[in-house]
Amino acid sequence: MILGLFLIFIALVFITYQLFGHDFLAPAFLFCVMYAVSIGCALINYQQWGLNDYSQEAFNIYLFGALLFIFVSYLVKLLILPNNNLEVPDYTDRININTGITVVLTFINLIVLVLWVKNIKAIGGGGSLSQALENYRINTSYSIGGAGMPGYLQQMSKITTVSGYIYGFILIYNIVHHTVKKDDYYLCLPNTIIYVLFSLFDSNRLNILGVIASYVVYYYFMKSSKGKGFKTLIRLTEIFIVLLIVFYGVRLMIGRSSSQGNNFIEYISMYAGGPVKLFDMFIKDPVQNTGIWGKETFPSLLKTFRSLGYDIPQYISKKEFRFYNGINLGNVYSAYRNWLSDFGINGVYILQTIFALFYSCYYYLLRKVGYKKHILALIIYGYMAEAIFLHPIDDWLFSMFVSVGFVIYIVVFWLLYIMITKKFKL
Repeated sequence: MILGLFLIFIALVFITYQLFGHDFLAPAFLFCVMYAVSIGCALINYQQWGLNDYSQEAFNIYLFGALLFIFVSYLVKLLILPNNNLEVPDYTDRININTGITVVLTFINLIVLVLWVKNIKAIGGGGSLSQALENYRINTSYSIGGAGMPGYLQQMSKITTVSGYIYGFILIYNIVHHTVKKDDYYLCLPNTIIYVLFSLFDSNRLNILGVIASYVVYYYFMKSSKGKGFKTLIRLTEIFIVLLIVFYGVRLMIGRSSSQGNNFIEYISMYAGGPVKLFDMFIKDPVQNTGIWGKETFPSLLKTFRSLGYDIPQYISKKEFRFYNGINLGNVYSAYRNWLSDFGINGVYILQTIFALFYSCYYYLLRKVGYKKHILALIIYGYMAEAIFLHPIDDWLFSMFVSVGFVIYIVVFWLLYIMITKKFKL
């Protein structure tokens, strides 16, 4: 059954490529590609994980979820961009960078990085940095009311995160439009590198994969992702392989000592393909429902309501680890797990419809109006598009972006973009 599901998703990759006008960035195409990769990685471990008895319910959710996404996205495309016009205007201008503001932001981001590492060591205890990172992750993610980063530092880290995206976008913009200057590299690269280091020290490699995915979206959105064919596919595959190698290479440095004995194939196939088996295991053996509405789907929103005085019990938002035949498969179950646990099968399809509708409308409206006068909208789209890439692993749209914190992020994006790209007269 799982082999049949893989072949169906391979077929859907080619179907969506044709259906959406050979557009590599079409949300439905990306969605099917990422699930094909995830299921393919699971198949590598077919015998070890006992995938021969894959449940019909998991099969149906994966298949109907994809078909629903494709249907909604195609309908949106027909309504917004019926002529399939994805060609990008030939803009030749550049985005100038305010040097003074950039120097100040670089200094602030360095301070945030240093303070973050200092607090990690304080929370994680003595020993090596790798051990401190592992202890920090356990203390902050798997305990209720445990130690955490100071509030002011959490807010300052938003500046570091947003800087990583904005400066990366500006550099890509000027490269694509052939207006890049040597100074652009000196001003942009430090802040993007600081954000990557920040993510590493936060023991969060998904953020690194996410920001690289956003950079790919920025580049091909402005370069035109339509009709580039085999050459583009090869380039994207090369980027993907390099990212996987980096993802594997830094695992021990950031405190993932439990994976020390895994080789490259074992580790990557477990991380990318594990959710396929874990979701099936959850369906066969679900955890007890605690009665908290939206516990897994809206953790950020519930945290806000709790801080406002609503009677919502504290809970660990991280999911349970599961083992099969002594093999630790981790604790990521795909976006569907959150929705199924909280709202049942009907909730899965309703939330999947909202997910597909949001990203399809955002993408095709941006395609229709063009990015020239909507640059900030493109930057934020690239940031939010990570949820499409990571759907086979977890849900980011409802768990992260539906929150007060994300509203703050939007304000920070707006303020920093204005400050970075404007010249101020004293």
